[in-house]
Formats: sequence, C-alpha cells, structure tokens
Amino acid sequence: MTAAAIDELIGWALIDERVRADLLGSRRAEVLARYNLTEEEREWLLQVPAKDLTSFADAVARWLERRVAPSIVCYPSPPFA
Repeated sequence: MTAAAIDELIGWALIDERVRADLLGSRRAEVLARYNLTEEEREWLLQVPAKDLTSFADAVARWLERRVAPSIVCYPSPPFA
C-alpha cells in the first residue's frame, strides 16, 4: 500500500458519502478491491473495527507508522481529536 493509495482511499471516503458508507459497512471488500493492495493489506483493512471514518483513518495511520520506511513522515493526531 502506498501513501498515495491511502490518501486516495481516505479522500474519496471524505467527499463521497456512498464510498464512506461502503468502506465502513458490509461492502468494504468491494471498496478495497479498487486499490492496488497486497493480500496482507487487504486482509488487515477488512479487519479494522471502525464506527466512523475518523476511527478507521486513525487505525490505518497507526498501522502505517509501524510499517513504513523511516523516510516517510506520519503526522501525529491533532490534540483536539
């Protein structure tokens, strides 16, 4: 999974209510199939328990922090979140 794929996934979920509902609901696998993900990434993303987009994005950001190369900067959650 690249940062670009994550940005695109979260970005579409932010602006498109249907994508957001599908991602957080029973059609998550269909949404993820649109992106170039490894099997490991797809399986992990299917297991993310998220009641809303914020919690989904937070879980993804935390997972990426553990997986990405040190050259990629992951920004911390804002203090008001």
